Amino acid sequence: MRFDVTMDMTGPIFRAGGPNLDREINGAVKELVQMGEERLALKFRPQGSTNLEDDSSGVFLTVAQAQKGQASTGHYRRSISTTFKNLGAVIDDGRVIYGPWLEGASSRNQRTRFKGYAQFRMTKQYLQKRSKKVFDAYIQRFVRRMNA
Repeated sequence: MRFDVTMDMTGPIFRAGGPNLDREINGAVKELVQMGEERLALKFRPQGSTNLEDDSSGVFLTVAQAQKGQASTGHYRRSISTTFKNLGAVIDDGRVIYGPWLEGASSRNQRTRFKGYAQFRMTKQYLQKRSKKVFDAYIQRFVRRMNA
């Protein structure tokens, strides 16, 4: 599974910004990526782990809670990685074969009661809500530097 967060950047400041603006945009993208990776890592921890804001804790059972052989090994959480390209980034699960099923995007989810955890979808929504504030802070810093 993967998701992209897209921002449209238009106007005179983006045409004239050059490498200094690129540096600020990259800083904002890196901050958003870090927020997304942290959220996914927490969400794919065993139940009872640290909560992230008011959402429920991780969805997997610990060894103590699960029957023999049914506990999370942490492989999926460790498979989540980020690829940076141009002024953007992609967070994905390294194409783990059961990733679409865990997310709820597999055809198999349609035939079973398990509808998926939708953690990538919820993380995308989480980041979209915060992206304007993060980018505004970096752009304001850029504008202050240009006016100095």
